Amino acid sequence: MKVIYSVERGCTHCGTCIYECPSGAIRMTQAGAAIDQAKCTGCGRCMANCASEAIKKTVMDNINGKEQ
Repeated sequence: MKVIYSVERGCTHCGTCIYECPSGAIRMTQAGAAIDQAKCTGCGRCMANCASEAIKKTVMDNINGKEQ
């Protein structure tokens, strides 16, 4: 299983997720925070500290790549 974090609607550009990310996987864009899946370790600190609850956790099945 692979955990994927993604930024949905509601990002307020506060930058807390960038500060909390130990792997430097998050950058700010005009649309809001963007998570680089190649750098993301799946720790969940971004989602746990997002005050606007804009970060979504998705668990993917390694066998067929479908959402669980």
